[in-house]
Amino acid sequence: MSNSDSELRQRILELETQVRHLGNELRLTREEYEEATSKYLDIYFNLEKKISERTRELDAANGKLLCEIEERKRTEAEKEQLIAQLQKAMQEVKVLSGFLPICASCKKIRDDTGYWRQIEEYISRHSNALFSHGICPDCSKKLYPEVHEELQRRAKTKE
Repeated sequence: MSNSDSELRQRILELETQVRHLGNELRLTREEYEEATSKYLDIYFNLEKKISERTRELDAANGKLLCEIEERKRTEAEKEQLIAQLQKAMQEVKVLSGFLPICASCKKIRDDTGYWRQIEEYISRHSNALFSHGICPDCSKKLYPEVHEELQRRAKTKE
């Protein structure tokens, strides 16, 4: 064999060795790529799962917050309505207070201007009270003795 054949074979062996090495490197690179892809997909799917779970949690929390907001709005509206009712009631309330000069005989009351008024008139002007007149048993006996006796007799017969 000639020197050039020997060199050629040597060169072929070197190239075959390099091809084997490159094949091994390519195989290792492919394995690393596949492993990295697998890890990436695991991370991606786990992340997607966590995002989905967190989105559900946030949606539930938002739903609760919306309910609380609606409840607060309703409560605030009720509060405003009650305040308005109380203010209206306060405007309608008339309170009698202090000392009222009253006649010991006829029971008229002296008003702020110094005039003497019937008690019913005075109280009607200074409050929302309404009056209904009747007669007590003592006055009935004193003013209408025969009517009083008749009423007493009827009451006894009913018993």
